[in-house]
Amino acid sequence: MKLLKQFLASVSCNMFSKRCSFENIVGNNDIKLVLNKAILSERPIHVLLVGKPGCAKTMFLTEIVHRIKKSYFTVGSNTSKAGLVHQLFENQPKYLLIDELDKMSANDQVSLLYLMKTGIISETKVKKTRQLELQSWVFATANSCEKVIEPLLSRFLVLEVPEYTFEEFEEITVSRLTKEKVDKYTATFIANKIWHELGSKDIRDVIKVGRLASSSEEVTFVVKMLKKRIPKS
Repeated sequence: MKLLKQFLASVSCNMFSKRCSFENIVGNNDIKLVLNKAILSERPIHVLLVGKPGCAKTMFLTEIVHRIKKSYFTVGSNTSKAGLVHQLFENQPKYLLIDELDKMSANDQVSLLYLMKTGIISETKVKKTRQLELQSWVFATANSCEKVIEPLLSRFLVLEVPEYTFEEFEEITVSRLTKEKVDKYTATFIANKIWHELGSKDIRDVIKVGRLASSSEEVTFVVKMLKKRIPKS
């Protein structure tokens, strides 16, 4: 954390708009530092965050899109509906943020590779071709690298986002739920129930229970119900 603070403090005032503190994310200070370095780099550096669901990968992207100008957020599983190339022509982002890269179609992955390799996007429709030079920094997330084509994967700096420790999980739970007006005692109680009884490390489960229950008794009931009713994978 000290190194991250020193780095952010060292950035000159005229670069303030390109600093991202990621203050809503607990831990992973090395990843925060690398992403800030990449954002400030004069030449594109592409970063892929890989980890299990619920480890805050998406939060890194949403923090960037809310803080950094000329950034555009999209979901890999949705790009084929509108077309990644069409989205790039329409938005021309400097920072392209892709959640669930591993769910992006092979065709869109090839288009993304071409952009990262050449700085050019092109599209041909009904014998008409349009082309645009576009220098973009690509920050993406994936649950795994298995479905990312190898040439595209090689263009990324791949960083693993580890699962939370219980202490981090509890701290995040309290931080998130107190913003939703859940008292600290109940938030801590929820963290313990979700982690130890439900066997989940997913912050999204914390939020679900926090919105359903307003007391420790209700938390116990909801977690017991979930444990019984959640379909077996």
